[in-house]
Amino acid sequence: MEKVIDLVHRFTCFNTLDAEEIAAFATHVDEVRLAPGEVLFKQGDQGDSIYLLLGGQILIKLGAAVPGDHLLATLGPSAIFGEMAPLLNTPRTATAIAGAHTHLWRISTRVFHEALQRGDAWATSFLLATAQVLGRRIMHMNEELVRLSAKLHENIPQPYMRKAVAEIEDLRKRLMTEWTF
Repeated sequence: MEKVIDLVHRFTCFNTLDAEEIAAFATHVDEVRLAPGEVLFKQGDQGDSIYLLLGGQILIKLGAAVPGDHLLATLGPSAIFGEMAPLLNTPRTATAIAGAHTHLWRISTRVFHEALQRGDAWATSFLLATAQVLGRRIMHMNEELVRLSAKLHENIPQPYMRKAVAEIEDLRKRLMTEWTF
């Protein structure tokens, strides 16, 4: 049990859990091990699980799992990923590939939703942490869109620039205002 407690505490969203809550959480995870280059899920797959990265490396790419895909992120231990599709009940928006020998915990969407309905502390802590991560992603995307808009303004001839900046601003406004709760 001590090893499980140490592993769980690698994820800051679970730092407030006591030993009993960690034991309850541990009954809901499945262990997954991947070899380098092994695909965990592909863009377009049904999102049926959330993953916690215990060791190794996961590459998040847009497109299929082939060389030359657009690398979005390289994740290391203590990363939580794959949460968007299960939370929104949509297909995966990217492909996840092991960049090294990788050790993961998998939480099924069904188990997560049941734990939320029961009010399990681990599920509530995880949901709050996920909301914070998604909020930071939106803030970062907004900053990038503003930066890109300014760069376009400096480098593109006036007629083309107006259209490009207008499209970026429209996207930024949609990101910041289209909320469904």
